[in-house]
Amino acid sequence: MEKSGNPFTRYPLATIVLCLVAFTAAALGMLNFSLSYDTRVYFNPEGADYAALRHFEAKYGQDNSVLMVVSAPDRKMTEPDMLAALRDLAARAWTLPHSTRVDALTNFPHVASDADSFSVADLVPGDGAIGAEEAGEIERIALEDLLIRNRLLSEDAETAGIVVNFNLPDEASAEVREIVDAVRVLAATFEADHPGMEVRLTGNVMLMATFSEAAMIDIIYLIPISLGVTGLVMLVFVRSLLPSLAILSLLGLSSAAAMGIVGWWGYDINTSTVSSPVVIMTVNMAAAVRLVTTALHALGRGKTQQEAIAEAVSVNLWPIFLTSSTTIVGFLSMNLADAPPLRQQGNIVALGIVIAFIFTFTWLPAVLSLMKLKPAVQRSERFMVSLGYFVNRYYRQLFFLCSAIVIACGVWLAEIRLDDDFARYFDEHFDFRQASDFAEDRLTGLNIVEFDIGSSGSGGVFEPAYQAKLAEFGDWLRVQPGVASAAVVSDITERVHDAMNPGAEVGRLPDDRETIAQYFLLYELSLPFGASLNDRVDVSRSSSRVTVILRHKTSAGIREFDDKAAGWLAANAPPEMQSQATGLNVLFANLSGSNIRSMILATLVSLVVIAVIVGLALRSAVYGALSIFLNLLPSLVGFGLWGLFYGEIGLAASVVTAMTIGLIVDDTIYFLLMYRQARERGLPPDEAINHVFATVGVAMLVITVSLTVGFGILVFSGFEVNRLLGAMTALVILSNLFIDWLMLPPVMRILENSRARRKRVVAS
Repeated sequence: MEKSGNPFTRYPLATIVLCLVAFTAAALGMLNFSLSYDTRVYFNPEGADYAALRHFEAKYGQDNSVLMVVSAPDRKMTEPDMLAALRDLAARAWTLPHSTRVDALTNFPHVASDADSFSVADLVPGDGAIGAEEAGEIERIALEDLLIRNRLLSEDAETAGIVVNFNLPDEASAEVREIVDAVRVLAATFEADHPGMEVRLTGNVMLMATFSEAAMIDIIYLIPISLGVTGLVMLVFVRSLLPSLAILSLLGLSSAAAMGIVGWWGYDINTSTVSSPVVIMTVNMAAAVRLVTTALHALGRGKTQQEAIAEAVSVNLWPIFLTSSTTIVGFLSMNLADAPPLRQQGNIVALGIVIAFIFTFTWLPAVLSLMKLKPAVQRSERFMVSLGYFVNRYYRQLFFLCSAIVIACGVWLAEIRLDDDFARYFDEHFDFRQASDFAEDRLTGLNIVEFDIGSSGSGGVFEPAYQAKLAEFGDWLRVQPGVASAAVVSDITERVHDAMNPGAEVGRLPDDRETIAQYFLLYELSLPFGASLNDRVDVSRSSSRVTVILRHKTSAGIREFDDKAAGWLAANAPPEMQSQATGLNVLFANLSGSNIRSMILATLVSLVVIAVIVGLALRSAVYGALSIFLNLLPSLVGFGLWGLFYGEIGLAASVVTAMTIGLIVDDTIYFLLMYRQARERGLPPDEAINHVFATVGVAMLVITVSLTVGFGILVFSGFEVNRLLGAMTALVILSNLFIDWLMLPPVMRILENSRARRKRVVAS
């Protein structure tokens, strides 16, 4: 074997063994991974919104529920046999693990009284047979009750809901799995026992399970797809099987090692971090391809295999170091994101880039040195030279054309709406999504918005003025667009008052505090097992909860509703009753905006740091400043096109710009590096540009194609945030090739012309 100055090719077996030992030690950390079932991982634990939610839940308890949506084709749920079946399902629901409360049409606490007695009993009594007349009366009562209609029974009475609440600890992965398994068995058993009836499962607990299931599906499908597509890209650019396998091994080792290290660190797998291996393989693919193709082309020029590998390492070490550094800066800037999973994803990918850089100059040369490599001929050079001549010939026209496109994209940015739909983060293949769509179309809304309405002090919820204002607020809420249901405690006061005063005006509220307090005491003492007012009124009776269920509302709609409701309270209620909406859906609705605000700073930091790196590396402040300008344009073009063709952006868009800044600068670095070297050798600007296209044009194409294809794989994810992140990133990267090929060279020519004119003026 030939000797080489490179110790990794001189002792390839030892290098490979050391790399494998290091990889194994790192990758074993993946054994510590667990799938996160917690939807709250996306919230900043130190954020004001999350603190408000925790405060609310400390008063009234968490909403850990499963909504069982029950229907039967062409049947009403209020028919006698359907009511009996619902009563059976509600009874079985109490047997679910960790269940604390079951709310159904059948066990809804119905207030009744006569001259001698007052009672609160199940709307569908006992286990006995239900007659047709009795069923008709139950339907009438249910559809008139604001706490049943569009919550536990649809307006057409053809769909019913049973809400089961559970007591869960903060870290509840095992409990969620247990509940979901049990409730799915219960639904299947019930359907078998009651042919023709269907039970669909949605709710917060099912959502938790779907988050973990989506992550697992992405692990099972996305990573193999990524490996297959990466291998195909390797073959296209490398045109040789063995070197392609070497690159594939490098990418696999790097991503697995990075995931293992963060496993040792204590990270869990969630729907964002699960895509990290795909991203790691994607962002490191181009550098590995560049090194291999350089070696194969050197072989084609007559170099020996060891000389060719040594030349590839020497030529690419500095450019790959620069591009890796800028890419790391972009991903580390994600630590400024408001959502912890996005921070974790940025850290994992940054770590993967560091590991891949080390393996690219150790593992890859060592593996290549043991292979029989075949020389390659650069077949794309003629096209690149022709492209260089074209750009030089029409650089003024191209500059104005590209500027017009950029300006048009800037205008199309106005078409973008900051919006997404938390309830539909998962595609239609998931049972949760299908059940949720059915529930929203046929029964109730999916977005629950909560208000904590304070009073003047302890016992203040019994004040007539408080009750009257609460009832007024409830009336206002129910007529707002998209409101399916609103629950306020003044409804209970009215219901008891009507029952205690038959023949009086319906819906009136008592006008003295003592009467209202007695009503609440009487009602609570009469409630059946499992029912309580502690989830509606706090222990000191100084505040109460208002729950609003919204139908067909996206994040923008929830934010708008929150602003309107807070505005109504500010204009119509005393200061102690002022409140802002809270709840999981509200926090997710605010998440996109808060992340975008935090990532604006991240983008600015990335731009400045990358500009400094480029300026120092190329020893030119002008090039550093130019990199800031040019690296913003691809995002502007990509987002402008997104606004033109799609329109909506959400949580995924909040990190795209900061993340891609470090990726798209790779092409700019290659261009400016080669251009500066050509100018230093005395080439005029036009010939220097031709030289750049001839030498690194293919490398720029490799970078763009590999990144576009790699991120494009994420569109196959069932999780919308990953899907849109992949699509938007691919679009920005394609826009970057347009900028670097057709706008950067004209800008360089214009700068050179300006510099030459200044020199002539000074000389004259």
